[in-house]
Amino acid sequence: MSGEREPLTLYCVPHAGGSARSFVRWRRELPPALVARPLEIAGKGVRSREPRAATLREAAEDLARQIDPAGRYALFGHSMGGLLAHETALALAALGRPAPAYVVTAATRPPHLLAGSPYAALLGAADDDALLAALAAHGRIPAEILASPMRHRFVPVIRADLALLAGHRPAVRPQPLPCDLLTWYGADDPETPPDVMAEWRSYTAAAHRVVGFDGGHFFPHERFDRVTEELLALTATTAATP
Repeated sequence: MSGEREPLTLYCVPHAGGSARSFVRWRRELPPALVARPLEIAGKGVRSREPRAATLREAAEDLARQIDPAGRYALFGHSMGGLLAHETALALAALGRPAPAYVVTAATRPPHLLAGSPYAALLGAADDDALLAALAAHGRIPAEILASPMRHRFVPVIRADLALLAGHRPAVRPQPLPCDLLTWYGADDPETPPDVMAEWRSYTAAAHRVVGFDGGHFFPHERFDRVTEELLALTATTAATP
């Protein structure tokens, strides 16, 4: 036996409007110590024929049922995906599954501060182009989508995701996660400054750490090499789940 640790499976949940395809590079280029497994919520991407969940919590419970880890694993969520990753970890605990080695919420406001987001108000008032322009102006979608001739196919997806966010009702007294929680932010993202991300502390009974990266809301993809370094360091230092 070489004594080397088994690879850690990293279940990845994309941002609002994104899909499992957002993590294609991660699947191809993460080093052998990490195996990316993108998750897709019902009604999107490869699961587009399935009915969407009515709430974000129901979507997370569905994701938890897709996960049956045979070894070490962790959860990574970007933006809305961070909320889903957090709720998925809670749902896994309710199912009696082993706890993840860690959970990363990237560019994600803590649940009790969701009311500070301006995007719910856009859902009923903005036409498609105005909605996309507002999201792009705030760095919430890649700017190139505005120039895409296929942009209107994207709108129903982002509206449905924003509706999940707008309708999310976090627990008044959140159940702390039984694992380490990392909250990552982009230095140029005005909605997730360090003091806001520090408020994730009450969501875990284990260690919590806030980590900043260069870039904006999409730093997990724009700063892939730096993100990979952080994930490798985290994976190497996180004890295996008993």
